[in-house]
Parts: sequence; C-alpha cells; structure tokens
Amino acid sequence: MKATTPSPWIALMLKLVGSILILTSLIDYLTLFTTIDFQTKQTIIAFTTGVVDRGFIPLLGIVLVNLGVWIEAGSSAEGQSSALLRLGVFVIASILGLLFLLVVPWHVMTTRDAAATEVEDIGKKAAALKTQVDTQVQQIKGQGPQQLEAQLSELERVINSGQLPADQLAQAQQKREQLRKLKADPKALDAELEAQIGPRRTQELEKLKTDEKKAKELTQGNAMRAALRTGLNSLLLAIGYIIVGWTGLRQLLSDRR
Repeated sequence: MKATTPSPWIALMLKLVGSILILTSLIDYLTLFTTIDFQTKQTIIAFTTGVVDRGFIPLLGIVLVNLGVWIEAGSSAEGQSSALLRLGVFVIASILGLLFLLVVPWHVMTTRDAAATEVEDIGKKAAALKTQVDTQVQQIKGQGPQQLEAQLSELERVINSGQLPADQLAQAQQKREQLRKLKADPKALDAELEAQIGPRRTQELEKLKTDEKKAKELTQGNAMRAALRTGLNSLLLAIGYIIVGWTGLRQLLSDRR
C-alpha cells in the first residue's frame, strides 16, 4: 500500500491562514489601543475587554502556522523561511503572553476604580434627590400660613352666608376655632403640617434609600463579574501564550545546537 504524503498545498494554506489571523489580530489590537483615553476608565475597560475577547484568534493562528510547518517538515526538509516563521510566531506568542498577563491587574483595578466612581455618583445623585424632597417639604410648610388664611376666609364666608344647616354650621364653627388656634400658634401649625407631610416624606426617603442601595449593589456586582470574567480569561490566555511561546523558543534554540 502506498503511503499518503501530506500535500505541500495544505501546509501552505495553513501557514497563510494562520499568518493572516495573527496579523489581522495585531492590527485590531493596535486600532483598539488608539481608542484609549487614559483619563477615562471606560475606554481602558473597553480596550482590555476587547483584547481579551479576541485573544483566541492569534492563538489559533499560531497553532495553524505550526501545524503547517509540521506538515511541511513531514513532506520535505524544513527550509530557512519556515524556521524564521516559527521564530516569529513564538516571539509574538511570548509577547502576547506578557500582554495578557499585564491585562489582568490593569483590567481588574480599572474596573474596580470605575465601579467606585459610579457608586460615588449614585450616592451624590441620591443625596441631591433627598435634598430636593426636603426642599419641597419646606416649600409646602412655607405655604401653610397662606393656605390656613384661605381656609379661614372661606369658612367665614360660608358661616356668614347663613345657608348652612345647624349641624353643619356647628362643625364649621368648630373647624374655624381650630384654624384660629393654629394661626395664633405657629409651632402648632408647623406640627400639624409635619403630621400631614411627614409620612409621605418618610416614604419618599425610604424609597430613595432602597433605590440607592439596589443601584450600588448592581453596579458593584456587575463590576465584580466583569472583572472576574475578563481577568480569568486573560490569565488563561497568558498561560497558553507563554507556554506556546517559551516552549517553542526553547525547542528552536535546542535544535540549533
């Protein structure tokens, strides 16, 4: 039976496709790097996340190149060009391994800082809303004497009209006396307004507090998940690239001895 020899065309295609994957990834990484604004944490997070999400593509390219070289070596003597190609991809693998290793703390710390800033902003917005509620309460209290005067005037008009039945007239007169007492005692009026407005203000403040707590927990949770996901993926990619790159370089050096 005649043994099958791998086609040189297959080896060429594997090396070509692998090289294209590596080069396009490096161009993509450089393009992503130009989008970084080091004063804006979100652009750094977008860069590190984008690099890690695309991290398997150059690794696949490196595997394809080495597979093509291996097939080529099985069908003919390995040329100088193939040796240089292997050296190039192993150097790139080593550099990418260090890059992904550096991305781990960079991404985690940036994500943590961005989450802390966002949590601080949430606290500031919540404080502003609480101040707004208190301001509205004070405005309502400030309008209390005017509203009291309007109610007294209306009661006086109704009572003096003589159109109320006896039972309703007595109730109106009793209400008038209560309002006169409140008018004569500002502290009592303030206490009355507080009794009316207080529960609603407490309800609004409790809702703001709950919303603030949920927003902070959501922000911190999302940041932690994003940091873990990208950080662990970057660490795994770093390990893979470093093993491939350093093992390959050591093998090339030993072959030359």
